[in-house]
Amino acid sequence: MPKLLKTIPYEMKKLGEYLGRLREETNLSLRDVAQETGLTPSYLFKVEKGDTFSTLSIHTLLKLSKFYNIPIGALLKEAGLVDSDEYELPDLPQYLRAKYHLSPQAIRDMEMAKEIVEKKYQTPKR
Repeated sequence: MPKLLKTIPYEMKKLGEYLGRLREETNLSLRDVAQETGLTPSYLFKVEKGDTFSTLSIHTLLKLSKFYNIPIGALLKEAGLVDSDEYELPDLPQYLRAKYHLSPQAIRDMEMAKEIVEKKYQTPKR
């Protein structure tokens, strides 16, 4: 009898890919994230592969949201589970003010640096 292939919901795969990119962009291993979040490396691997649809809890999403310092609504939006603009990531100035309590001048300097990087690497503006 042929073995049935397990299908992974598109949204969970997309969420897993996003979480994997976040981890890689911060140069962290699965073990690093596991140690900080209290999750196991093998479970995080499954999450990043989108293989946890029936076991992924809101508690786990909250842990990852807090660890990566991204609103849970933004995680859900990246996965395509919600489509409201209410969950957009904050603009750079808002983020810098909220996360690092930077002065207005420091924020302007960071925006200028961002523009230089965008021009150098021709990245699209957000």
